[in-house]
Amino acid sequence: MHTQQKLLLFFLLALTPSFAWGGDVSGSDYVAQQWTRIFSDQNTQASQQQTLLPLYQTHLTPTFFTPPVGSSRLRDLAPETDQARTRGLLSSTTWLNGNFITETEVAQSLGGTGWLQGRIPGDSRGDASQRMVRLSAAGTLGPIRYGVQSRSAGQAFFNVPDQAMREVWGEWKTGWTTLRSAVGQQWNNVAGDATRSRLEQTYERISLAWKRPTWPEATMTYARNTLNSALDPLNINPQRSQNHTLEGALAFNSIKWNVRLASSYLLGSDLLHGGAETTTRTQVFTAAFRPMNTLTITPALGYREEAQSWTGLKISSPSASVALQYRHNQQLLLSAMGNYAGIRSSNGLMDTEQLSGKGIMMWDLQQSRTWTTLVSFEAGYNRMANHVTPSADTEDISGVIRLVVAVL
Repeated sequence: MHTQQKLLLFFLLALTPSFAWGGDVSGSDYVAQQWTRIFSDQNTQASQQQTLLPLYQTHLTPTFFTPPVGSSRLRDLAPETDQARTRGLLSSTTWLNGNFITETEVAQSLGGTGWLQGRIPGDSRGDASQRMVRLSAAGTLGPIRYGVQSRSAGQAFFNVPDQAMREVWGEWKTGWTTLRSAVGQQWNNVAGDATRSRLEQTYERISLAWKRPTWPEATMTYARNTLNSALDPLNINPQRSQNHTLEGALAFNSIKWNVRLASSYLLGSDLLHGGAETTTRTQVFTAAFRPMNTLTITPALGYREEAQSWTGLKISSPSASVALQYRHNQQLLLSAMGNYAGIRSSNGLMDTEQLSGKGIMMWDLQQSRTWTTLVSFEAGYNRMANHVTPSADTEDISGVIRLVVAVL
């Protein structure tokens, strides 16, 4: 009976084309097309099953970080092979076709000031204070993004040391409006050393941003944080305060320049001294100009003023900086930077100014597929003027010539 049903199906397929297609397609061609379609559908379904994306995908990436050199004096410099640095491994896993991402990063500090000690340079595998662990997860659900993150770094870790944090955040975006909020906690003294105080900070933050292609980007942010001290050792005063911060910013972006203006107002209350209030106003201007593809100029201006209501004391802190980078070609790089910072108090007990500058010329003498030779000339100047105590003035001029031969 089953064989008869197969024969009947075959004849139906063979006779159908004369009614369906008339004289345009022959019966044998139509039969061939029908059998090709049947078998091709089976192959397509099989190939689709084979090309389905896996449930998750994991990528491993090595991470590196080199902190900036604080001093250019020869006596303060360590060998190139053992300079302060961090090295780690980042594991990133993508779930649900990219709608959910988890990350795990473990890093450890190497080198640094301990290279002169009686041990193998950079051997710090047994010191937990030089490690950092970071965990994060982020997901997307239509116009909503959400995530959690956690980070803990030991006291000897080079990048944001002795700090732990936990945060939960969410973001909702529609059109040209973005609303973002976050709740978190952070603290220092991660190891719980009883001889040092621990400052624990709990914060909530919410921001509203407007961004359109031809308009400047505007951002309004409100934040509230509470600071409490724990593990208070002897002879260290405890702290307990609460701050409210309101910030507004405007950003203008173009192909050859970027400008950002930000202004913030902070109202702080010292909860251990009857809620004594402190107000802080801050204005910041940053920009980046690219008049040529080979030249970038980055100026910055800042002004901060702090006022204490219970004493009437005011402290002002102006600052200014400019950085210039010029790359003539792949072999020659010129950069220069200058900074100014001052602190003045209304009672005359603080009046200092700091002026510093640095210039660098890097020249790639010769480069091949296997190695490169790099020469750099660095010059620096730093001056600290204390107008209250002139005897504390300092001035320093330094210069360094580096020759680096590295294998690519």
